[in-house]
Amino acid sequence: MEKLVVQSEASRKNFIVMTIAVTAFTVFVIFSLYKWFVLNLFQPLELMAGVLVLFVLVERMSAKYTYEMDKKVFRLTKRGLLGNVTHEVPYRDIFGVYRYKPQLIGVLKFRRTYRFNSALDGRDVWTLAYTVPGNKGKTQNRRFYFKPNDKLLAALQAKLPDKVMPEEQVIKDVLSKEND
Repeated sequence: MEKLVVQSEASRKNFIVMTIAVTAFTVFVIFSLYKWFVLNLFQPLELMAGVLVLFVLVERMSAKYTYEMDKKVFRLTKRGLLGNVTHEVPYRDIFGVYRYKPQLIGVLKFRRTYRFNSALDGRDVWTLAYTVPGNKGKTQNRRFYFKPNDKLLAALQAKLPDKVMPEEQVIKDVLSKEND
């Protein structure tokens, strides 16, 4: 199998929305600075909240994500303002890939959740669920949120037959394995 590499892409609609949000918070921070220097009204909490939200928005906009399929691992890489982060998940540890559906309380407990999806990417969010060995012989469930394209999903389906499926089927399979 050849190496498949997919990168995040920016949609025009999401870029416009995020640019409006960054502009609004930039105006908010400038107004806070104006109040401090011109009106001598210093409100550090307001200023720091504005700067923090502005930083988070810029970090979400500038991050670039890469998804790679090798022979034995699925690699997710994030390049952002705070550096690079790479995670590798062996195919044998993956127990499901399914479309993300927001829910208040899930049936499966996940110890860690990593968000490897760009705010500017207009594709649907998918979940890659996998296990890792934990303390005292127990396994931990972890997951990644990512935005694959159709080609990557087809390659995952070919590499992991019967694992790219609806969330309900993944939950049923995991719970039946836990009961055995």
